Amino acid sequence: MLGTALVFTLIPVLAAAGSGIAAAIRPPGRRLTSALQHFAAGVVFAAAAIELLPRVLKQAPWVAILGFAAGIVVMFSFRAFSERAERHRERHGLQGLPIGLATATGIDFLIDGIILGAGFTAATTTGVLLTIALAIEYLFVGLSLSATLAGKTSRRVVAAAPVALALLTVLGTAIGVVTMSGASPPLLAAVLAFGAVAFMYLAAEELLVEAHARGETALGSVGFFIGFLIYLILNELIA
Repeated sequence: MLGTALVFTLIPVLAAAGSGIAAAIRPPGRRLTSALQHFAAGVVFAAAAIELLPRVLKQAPWVAILGFAAGIVVMFSFRAFSERAERHRERHGLQGLPIGLATATGIDFLIDGIILGAGFTAATTTGVLLTIALAIEYLFVGLSLSATLAGKTSRRVVAAAPVALALLTVLGTAIGVVTMSGASPPLLAAVLAFGAVAFMYLAAEELLVEAHARGETALGSVGFFIGFLIYLILNELIA
């Protein structure tokens, strides 16, 4: 199981690498980036709603409550840390790698890996579908990170930053598989509930917020629903 999970984890890592290289060569425009972020948000939201939450609902209500509470505390703590770090950078006029954004992204990727590992221990199909969602997520989160770095540091750093952070997913996946193998159904469901919060936070508080800030269009916003529908169809075909 661990070997299979780690092999699949390389797919999101490669997606992050591709985003970094693409952004280093030619960053996408504001409207195209907004449309792509809407699409990615739809896929990530669908992964939470279709793949993670149904497994949580099979357990007692307290499982969902604990998982959601932990997810809310962790994700918004990361948000507060990132905002403080970025305000510090702005006050002191610091250039180069945005430490707050990079740290928050790295922690998010590590958590994604743990969730992916837990998904593979729950069912191979769950792991495969989560891999698809993470690959799309990393492609566009990597583009956002690289676009932020463009013009502030070298092209090598712009290209390497997303894949370097994505490697934390490999570590997270190993942790998730090792710790969740043989776990009780309530514990596994609580971890998946935590993961659902992390996915929804990424979609609602990061991807969509940034997409709207970049200047959305009606056509670009349709990408959210297209992403959701594509994931739904893939879920039906693979399952």
